[in-house]
Amino acid sequence: MGNDNHAMKKSKLIFIPIGLLAVAILFIFDTRLWPSARDLIPRDYYFSAKLITNWGLSLFYAMFLALFGYSLIWKNSRLTRLCLAYLKAQLIVSFAAVRFLKIVLGRARPGHGAAFTFFSLNSDYNSFPSGHAADAWVSGVFLYYLLGQSKYTHYRFLPLTYAFLIAASRVFVSAHYPSDVVAGMLIGILGAWFFVSRLSDDQH
Repeated sequence: MGNDNHAMKKSKLIFIPIGLLAVAILFIFDTRLWPSARDLIPRDYYFSAKLITNWGLSLFYAMFLALFGYSLIWKNSRLTRLCLAYLKAQLIVSFAAVRFLKIVLGRARPGHGAAFTFFSLNSDYNSFPSGHAADAWVSGVFLYYLLGQSKYTHYRFLPLTYAFLIAASRVFVSAHYPSDVVAGMLIGILGAWFFVSRLSDDQH
């Protein structure tokens, strides 16, 4: 996993501007792109998308709760540190930072009136960025890191795939525009990246 971390650090300078550019472009064309993006899946699969959007994060949370319990029972200090770092990342990145941006920007969700109502506590105007996407990608990156250090390294991309499905489901159920989701993904990845990098540095 050391090589993976080194590659991640080197690619950060490229990833950040590309991510920001993608958000900006999507933001400009969101209202035109959203209906097409929403209809990418047949309406027969709407229930599946709704199930993922409502309960998908619970699986991630349950995994980390189980890992934390395991680490305490078996006195695995490295795993305990990872679980505590995950909790910090979720609180600081997904909860505090994302919620702050949601309230300040006050972007309307698809189908709800004016584009922006700044400093809004109304959930209908808390669209940007997507909290589900941020939560999912914080979880996905942490599990990617954990699996990469284990004998199950070949499965490390599975949590990232699952995180993508959760994020995409938010567009399919008309809860977010594409740029909301991509922005949430970017925040989640970078936030998790920061905490995972600190874990890696502490182990050297």
